[in-house]
Amino acid sequence: MAPPFLINSVVLAQLLKELGGRKTLDESIARLLMLDPVLALRALEGYAQSHAGQSLQLFRLADLLQGLDASTLKSIATTGATDRFTHIAYANRHAAWLPALRSAVLSRMLAEKLHYPSPDEAWLAGLLIWLPGFAAASEFSPDLPRLAAQAALDELPLRSFLPDVLRYRDLQPERLLDAAPLVQMVVAAHRLAQMSLAEVARKSENPLLNALFLVSRVDQETLRDMLTLADQQVNALSAQYRLEQSSEKAIAELGLELIRYNQLELAASAMQENQSVAILTLARLLASHEGLADPIYLKLNQRTDFLEAQPLGEHPFASLSIRVEGSNTAAVRALASRSTVIVTEAADQDAAVLDRQLIRQANADGLVAIPVGEASNIGVLLVCGSAAAIAAVAAMPNHYARMGELAGRAPPVDLVAGAEKGAEEQTDVLSSRVRRAAHEINNPLGIIKNYLAILKVKLGDDAPISDELRIIYEELDRIVRIVRGLSRNQAEAPVVAELADLNALIQDLVKVTQPTWQNKGIVVSTVLTPGLAHLTNDRDKLKQIVLNLMLNAIEATPSGGTVRIETAALFNHRHEHFIEVLVSDSGPGISPAIAEQIFNPLDTAKGDGHAGLGLSIVKSLTESMQGSIIFKTTATGTTFQILLPSN
Repeated sequence: MAPPFLINSVVLAQLLKELGGRKTLDESIARLLMLDPVLALRALEGYAQSHAGQSLQLFRLADLLQGLDASTLKSIATTGATDRFTHIAYANRHAAWLPALRSAVLSRMLAEKLHYPSPDEAWLAGLLIWLPGFAAASEFSPDLPRLAAQAALDELPLRSFLPDVLRYRDLQPERLLDAAPLVQMVVAAHRLAQMSLAEVARKSENPLLNALFLVSRVDQETLRDMLTLADQQVNALSAQYRLEQSSEKAIAELGLELIRYNQLELAASAMQENQSVAILTLARLLASHEGLADPIYLKLNQRTDFLEAQPLGEHPFASLSIRVEGSNTAAVRALASRSTVIVTEAADQDAAVLDRQLIRQANADGLVAIPVGEASNIGVLLVCGSAAAIAAVAAMPNHYARMGELAGRAPPVDLVAGAEKGAEEQTDVLSSRVRRAAHEINNPLGIIKNYLAILKVKLGDDAPISDELRIIYEELDRIVRIVRGLSRNQAEAPVVAELADLNALIQDLVKVTQPTWQNKGIVVSTVLTPGLAHLTNDRDKLKQIVLNLMLNAIEATPSGGTVRIETAALFNHRHEHFIEVLVSDSGPGISPAIAEQIFNPLDTAKGDGHAGLGLSIVKSLTESMQGSIIFKTTATGTTFQILLPSN
């Protein structure tokens, strides 16, 4: 299996800060994507899917956003954060980050100097030539990062020489004399990026690049000036984004930023229902995450120009009304400035009497006023807390103002009821609703994944439940992919082929379903042939097939019975190789009437709203993988056989 590529922790934290609660992307996001080789690769993969077969010679930085939506990029960022937490031991691999950025800057400079049509393509290539240095690969597999990086670039369906910059990175200069200009420039930049200014000074009397192919077109003095300017640009970027933090500090900051991102996503998700629910969710978040309690929500009455208290879920209603004109209360100041306002009992002797009363009433050290909403639908949320909680808000007031803005937004206008539409329009409306629901489901799923990642870090890799956490995370990933598929047209859905270890997959599923079969008093046994060839298939489909058969077998087996799962390697008379999966139960068998239509969608007697779709789905998925399914049933049990080509 290819090793994961790890995104720079500081860049990732900056990206999460920008993405929290967002629905759209802009060029500030594109600029962050161009600061890290792994983020650039992921964005380029999305761009390539929608621009297959096209050239990058007119590529521009902002074009990266054409293959991405906010939901997809959020998934990339949160998965990247999980990978960072999972592979903390590889934090030192970010020693490659500054040379990579230097290489990108130099690649663009050379492209501009030599009038290459797309300096931004050169920048991308200058980053991606360093991709192997960002792989979380074993020290015992030194070639694996390079091979995995090359494979990732080769899979991009673009008409570009970009993959060749890595392929020919280590060739002698004379062999690159007739290479494509992009390859020449980026390989030159890669070699320049590894030279310090001190090394340049020591080589002042010799050709800077040892007679590299660019010497005839770019003189030595210009190259030295480029190195100096590149260092200035990299230092400026590093200062702007605080990129030179220590590994430990960067990981800690990433964890905090992931929590803040989750808060913004929760606030934005709650807004989809209605404003009251969203503000109540914000109040609960502030209480559970920050220790800020005793919330009061004040909404601006545009007619009277008063801030008036509103009911807020389970919290006691405070009969409170504040005249905006002439008031020095924290609520009115927050409303006017659209920023978070803090009042403390100890420091703010000139604070409004009402603020001091609210602080004493809550037995707190201070009060926070957070503006909520936008345009004509605005108000303020007041919360009180300890000195530590107030200090945490003071350290990042813009984050809390952003939470208030998201929670107070007016919910989106719902889709027009389909009853008033024609049949074709009703179908379109339903499709739009499904896609919108699929999009919104991604938010809570992403938040659950993030907290699992944080939990894993807190428990450590040696925790007794680390394997269970891994399985939960993988299953959440599978749900995300299924949901994402609902938001695409079937023709747009990508085929996800990867090496799948069938035996390991079955062992995971036995563990996942253990509560179900143990509570029923049955036994699940496995006979798994070791050394089976890994299947090159959609792993999610394979898991869905086996899981459906297992659950059916568990359901059909009475208490005290046994479910048996077997695997084997087979070949036929034409020497075609197959992997066999057998799933057997010890139930009463299948009646002839049901057996005749067992692979058709049907109503069953299982109850609980069971749709009878399971075996129909299994057959469809098996055939999509060029496999076959048959079954044999008797009065003492049923066995299903799946045959999949093993290539």
